[in-house]
Amino acid sequence: MRNISFKKLLQRIMTISVLAPIVVIIILYDNEPYGYLPFLVFIISIAVMSLNEFYHMAYHHEEPFFLTGHFLAITLILSAFLYELNVFWNSPVAIVISLILLSIFLLELSIRKMFLYSNKIIITLRGVAYIGWFYSFFILIRNLKYGKELIFYVLFTIWALDIMAYIVGMTFGKHKLNPQISPKKTMEGAVGGFIAATAVSFLLISGYMNQFLPSKVGEYLSAHVGVVHSIILGAIIGILGQAGDLYESLIKRTYGAKDSSNILPGHGGILDRADSFVLLAPVVYYYLLFINH
Repeated sequence: MRNISFKKLLQRIMTISVLAPIVVIIILYDNEPYGYLPFLVFIISIAVMSLNEFYHMAYHHEEPFFLTGHFLAITLILSAFLYELNVFWNSPVAIVISLILLSIFLLELSIRKMFLYSNKIIITLRGVAYIGWFYSFFILIRNLKYGKELIFYVLFTIWALDIMAYIVGMTFGKHKLNPQISPKKTMEGAVGGFIAATAVSFLLISGYMNQFLPSKVGEYLSAHVGVVHSIILGAIIGILGQAGDLYESLIKRTYGAKDSSNILPGHGGILDRADSFVLLAPVVYYYLLFINH
């Protein structure tokens, strides 16, 4: 059993207390058509800051093409915003690209080594893929019917995962999960986070938490997703959420960085806070698309 850092926990709580209401307001804003511009601006802002953090971490190995990378990443996110281009994002081509990119990142994670991590062109394109391509799927999820409810669902499930993994890991963690990449993460924390994600996903979709949720989150989820899919989605988030966290740790270890930046007290950088969301985004989107057809 390890002692929880109450100073760091307090910093995290204070940061979340300030940011969470702002994020909730941005997600809830809705005025069709193309009415969720604040959410688009929010995702682009997060993507720009995340990409900037990634490129600065890699800068000591090789200077990437900053402007080109940012232009391509923003273009991808903007394309996801336009309903007219959904035909591309819902096509087999986009699905295959997503699977290839996800497979590469998971392979790198499994062998604990990034491919061509000091190549200028690969660094630039990796940033575009890891951030521009994957962040675009949050826009696509928001594009779906009852998109804001689905965004809340992903947020609450990931938050449950992160909080429980941290508490269980710090309190009961004894067996290291992947010490070469992230020495502080434990098997106990990973299991706790997975159970929390699956349980919260089930509770949200089954309707047991409707009275605590903004808008019609629980009502929509219980009517359109279903209990069986809630468990599957929770498991997907529980696995890929933690894989995303570990992959960002691999990036930091590869480039010799402790945190992606220090912009968020108690959390590090934007990429440190968003890491759990990245890899799961396309899988959750395509799964939701599949079950609603």
